[in-house]
Amino acid sequence: MRSFSSHILMAAAIAIAWPVLAKDTLMIELPSGDGARSVGIISANEEVEASGPAAITVGDDGTVYILDQNNGRVLAVDGERSQADPEILPLPENAAPEDLAVVHNELYLWSDGIVPLERSPGADGRSQTLRAIDGGDGDDYTRSVFASMGSVPPGPLNSIIDEIGRSTSRPQTRPPVVQYVPSRGLGDIVAEVSAANDRAEILLRRASSEENFLSLQLTGENRIGTVELLDIDTTGRPYALVELVPADRPERTGMLVVRFTPNGVLERVYDLPIEPGTVFSRRFVAIGPRGDVLFLRSQESRAQVLKLEGREPGRKLAVIRPAKPSIAAKPGKGPKVAILPKSRGAVIERAIGFETLNWLVTPAAYGKDPGPGCDNMNRLRRPIYLFGKRGQTVKGVPYCWGCKTPLEDFTSGVVDGQTAGNVCTKSAPQSNILGVDCSGFVSEAWGLKMHVSTRAIPSITRRLEDPWSLQPGDALNRPGSHVMLFMRFTDDRKVEVMEATPNACKGRVCRNTYSLGILLLRGYQPVRFKGLDG
Repeated sequence: MRSFSSHILMAAAIAIAWPVLAKDTLMIELPSGDGARSVGIISANEEVEASGPAAITVGDDGTVYILDQNNGRVLAVDGERSQADPEILPLPENAAPEDLAVVHNELYLWSDGIVPLERSPGADGRSQTLRAIDGGDGDDYTRSVFASMGSVPPGPLNSIIDEIGRSTSRPQTRPPVVQYVPSRGLGDIVAEVSAANDRAEILLRRASSEENFLSLQLTGENRIGTVELLDIDTTGRPYALVELVPADRPERTGMLVVRFTPNGVLERVYDLPIEPGTVFSRRFVAIGPRGDVLFLRSQESRAQVLKLEGREPGRKLAVIRPAKPSIAAKPGKGPKVAILPKSRGAVIERAIGFETLNWLVTPAAYGKDPGPGCDNMNRLRRPIYLFGKRGQTVKGVPYCWGCKTPLEDFTSGVVDGQTAGNVCTKSAPQSNILGVDCSGFVSEAWGLKMHVSTRAIPSITRRLEDPWSLQPGDALNRPGSHVMLFMRFTDDRKVEVMEATPNACKGRVCRNTYSLGILLLRGYQPVRFKGLDG
């Protein structure tokens, strides 16, 4: 499932300060802020990841679109004049988008589903704004473009229970995955991806045909994870995103874009500079109409768009830079926690309760309108999924900074008139508000009486040397930053997790899908709770 991208050149190449790949070009640099040429970046805090621009995508004319969701807008940058001020396109009010993509040269958001966008005149009659229009779930190509970066509806809950115990006996060969690619060079393409261990094959056929016309072969130095056909440029060259995740050498984890000739010969490899200090972006890479490989690289002070130079391929796909050790906070001293044996089924069932709880948003739980703002942050304390929902039933326990409210206490607390939800992650936690933060949720799922922080989680878990051995109820933990409860591997070998987050879940407990390689490169550690019975 697939994506699109851009053509852009700069008059002078600017060397980027990460090793080996010195020829990469800095095309666009946007400092943190809310000005015309800046992006909204919410810095990290204890137990909370930084949040920056979520996506980069490119129109057929080479326009680069950057989803600046923290400022409620999209920045449109002229590919031929990348240093000029971008066009600012305000997003629909309360859109809360997580992804942005161009499909058949039309813009779409992902916000709990596909949202088609169209330009409309702004209030001044001169500027443009973006308006959501009716469009349903989109076609196969739109859904596939979003799925390529993990923007998908969560899978059925009953299959997670079925997954328990199946992981250890799962065969290395996995069923083929079909991807729909609205390419620029060859029109609508259907790709069938097969992978096993260190080998993968992508078979291409035109949407109007049942016959394959091209086979793309991949061999890795170690295990190949997800493989996504991103695009075919205007000269007929296919581009694929390839994840390398070895079972026993975490330093050799990598994310690559590979380019093939029109007749299927591997000719170029682009190493994606994903590091522990990188702010997460959902759609971090895009292919330009003429084949430019663009990477969205965000740090807490700025975001950059790099045009990657690439390198000659070797006999096997491999990373050329060992992964840097995580710069996340060091684990703290282990608390004295009573660890009671738990079955995986019990952990998953309790976690599901936090995602699926339906509850009535009472006036007291909602609070005053518009409600208190956050210190040092341009947001309200209320999670966005609760906006306008006073007197209505919603699903999911809200995010609450510093909180660990048991499911039973949440329900009774709402009845007793307590406030629900707090996304003010730059303020001191408040004890009179209901909900869970990331580690509070995982502590609850594991049945812990204490709120065990991400720093302390290593003391009650053991690290899994093989990330592919993750099973439902395990976790991906980044000490001092964030933790996610592992649910399952998807058919295309991404990871489905359940997490409490103020951003990606719109301020509640929900499930999300990510590339395993990206999480590992950003410093997440696969861990197993010592109390699990298997």
